[in-house]
Amino acid sequence: MGIESARAFRFTENGIEQAIRLVRDGLADTNKIGRRIWRDEGSPHGLHVYVGGKSATYYRVAKVAGKKLETRIGDATAMRLTKAREKARALAAGVKEAAAAPIRVRTDGPTVGQAWTAYVAATASGEFIAGRRATAKSTLDSYVALYNTHLQATYETRSLHALAKDVQAIHKRLHTKPVTANRLLQVMSNLFVHAARSGIWEKPNPTLDPITGRTIRKYPVESRSRWFTTAEAARILAYAATEGDPWRDFWPLLILTGVRVSNLREMKWPQLDLRDVDATWSIPMTKNREPHVVALSPQAADILRARYEAAPKTGTGRRVRPTSPWVFPMKEDPARCIADCDNAWARVKKHAPLDDARIHDLRRTAASWATQAGVPQAAVGMFIGDKSPSAIAVYARADVASKSITAKLVAERLEEAGGLVPKAKKPR
Repeated sequence: MGIESARAFRFTENGIEQAIRLVRDGLADTNKIGRRIWRDEGSPHGLHVYVGGKSATYYRVAKVAGKKLETRIGDATAMRLTKAREKARALAAGVKEAAAAPIRVRTDGPTVGQAWTAYVAATASGEFIAGRRATAKSTLDSYVALYNTHLQATYETRSLHALAKDVQAIHKRLHTKPVTANRLLQVMSNLFVHAARSGIWEKPNPTLDPITGRTIRKYPVESRSRWFTTAEAARILAYAATEGDPWRDFWPLLILTGVRVSNLREMKWPQLDLRDVDATWSIPMTKNREPHVVALSPQAADILRARYEAAPKTGTGRRVRPTSPWVFPMKEDPARCIADCDNAWARVKKHAPLDDARIHDLRRTAASWATQAGVPQAAVGMFIGDKSPSAIAVYARADVASKSITAKLVAERLEEAGGLVPKAKKPR
């Protein structure tokens, strides 16, 4: 009989480690609160180990006056087995001091909010790098959104110790949303790494398994392959047209360019060359840490030319420029670009309507349509700026001309979605 099915076994250091792994990997049956209890066959003094998803604790269990008495001895991930047996023996002899001190969450030190503010500032400036390279602005923005949604209300004014105690419970609570759970785990890991480097956190990173030293096991995420049919694209465009500026232009351009939503949000007029037939958009830095030149189809260029004509201007003669550098400025503050894409997309999903759809699926749609039209994979990768390691050598041999052909094929497919994208015009 293996440990996973036994109620008792002779405790050894290796056996305890195995028991903890079995529970945390979901390979051992647990009770309603996710805990499994084993008794030490090698101890006559009632030594037990209680293992849960976020803790492993030695207890002495005994009957006193007909009632079950559980006395906590200590952390099974840190205490040696011989020490736990000594304490169980002492408790059996009536030495109450052998019991572990009550668990109290420390309230001293910087708050989570203070640590978070310092982390965001250091990450934004490039002073702090959690991994091998600096965090992109769009990624940091998504981290801030996760923090605001899942941590701020509960932990903003509490100590880092309080958050550390609940890390695994927070991760487990989001198990039905694996992408969110895994990204939030990364956010908390980065926060504690920065706190440790700043000297305000001296304990182990709570996102690491104390037994293996590795990050808490992340939830598996199914591969995403959603893209939109021509009929679905028609519904997206039809609803976008009812909302007016900027969404009337924003959603079609996401498909026509195949870029990430953060890149389109941050598009600036100086990055665009709309003068020629082969119009282009030069993105200075993408998520891949490389610049990317987007070949604009005639339809995409026409949309952008119309936006330029309608944009408020400043200056005279050849020095006339749009007042805001952003192609999609925020109405309330033109010095900033739009920032409410998620809310706008929620309206599209509701009114189009679309099931199980994400903004990023518009990017997949561009790539899928180009592939269906017979465009080689390398050219598709160049068009959307996919720099996966396996394709870099192939992409290096492609050119802007292939991007233009791909862009035009995607635009033709979007025109089939009901003629809701303007027909291409000849440049003046």
